[in-house]
Amino acid sequence: MRPGKRGSPGSRQEYQSVACRRGGRFSVKLGKLEPAEEPGCAMDTSEPGSAPDGEERAVEQRLRTRSNPEGAEDRTINAVASVGSRSEGEGEAARVSDGQPAAVPSSGKEWQVPVQGLDFQVRTPRVNCPEKLVICLDLSEEMASQKLESFNGSKSNALNVSQKMIEMFVRTKHRIDKRHEFALVVVNEDAMWLSGFTSDPREVCSCLYDLDTNICDHFNLEGLFNLIQQKSEFPVTENVQTIPPPYVIRMILIYSRTASQPQLAVTEPMKKMLQCPYFFFDVVYIHNGTEEKEDEISWKEMFSFFGILDTKGTNYKYEVSLSGPAVELHNCMAKLLAHPLQRPFQTHASYSLLEEEEPSDVEATV
Repeated sequence: MRPGKRGSPGSRQEYQSVACRRGGRFSVKLGKLEPAEEPGCAMDTSEPGSAPDGEERAVEQRLRTRSNPEGAEDRTINAVASVGSRSEGEGEAARVSDGQPAAVPSSGKEWQVPVQGLDFQVRTPRVNCPEKLVICLDLSEEMASQKLESFNGSKSNALNVSQKMIEMFVRTKHRIDKRHEFALVVVNEDAMWLSGFTSDPREVCSCLYDLDTNICDHFNLEGLFNLIQQKSEFPVTENVQTIPPPYVIRMILIYSRTASQPQLAVTEPMKKMLQCPYFFFDVVYIHNGTEEKEDEISWKEMFSFFGILDTKGTNYKYEVSLSGPAVELHNCMAKLLAHPLQRPFQTHASYSLLEEEEPSDVEATV
């Protein structure tokens, strides 16, 4: 079988084909927070081309197809807000309505997180501008568990599988667009910046494999965000709605802890960072798949916590059980190949070609 065909063991095309490349309007949920006022993170909520008061605007609905599930590009906006018509490459931002505060974990434990209270409809230019990707790898002892099953039936630990999938991701992303830059951060109790932004995959991969796991009592998520703020310069545009950014910043966290509650106190700079339309926070959460003791945080609560941090509704998050096959981790990372400005809501993303086609258990080649 030729290298480029589906089913080929070493096919990069198959690994790339899992990525969703469609664009869509971005639904943004902002808490009871003031919009960011910094130049690169300011969210323009003006409504260019809006209709006069009392005039209703007809919304043309597309047919529901596999490539457009639930009318992904024609999401109906609440009647209290009207936005201008969108031309190719343009976007808008409009305030819609008050939402409901996010629920706290069922166990009653509370985290200091942004309260989601406002709904925003945000559409940024759907361009494939360069990405600055910060890949954050957890080095807690849970990553050393020999539980993930490979194709040949052998057991692998989450760290080794994660290292391989990160290398595949970096090299494939570089092949898609050589302007993309990558940085590597490792997370113990605190975060450590290992490799600065570089467009050379070899430089990132050279720092990837000489790593060991450690016993970690807590996870300083606030310190991780602060580190990225210090090392990154957020893009500046005069108009978020119409002017494409020179680049976007995306943080991908590969995390494998349950009983460790994240340390997070949301500061004003962090609020602005989370609200910035050019910042994205994706999560691949690796868990043991079992329920914890009554006094411990369950993996479901931890997974929901990362969802609460998504104040714009534009982030992707996946959960993978250690009791499953290792290919599931690769599938999740392959789906993150899609450009954040061009991908739809995660709930609207579809990775099968036909509507009646059942999702495949094995999508990526490891």
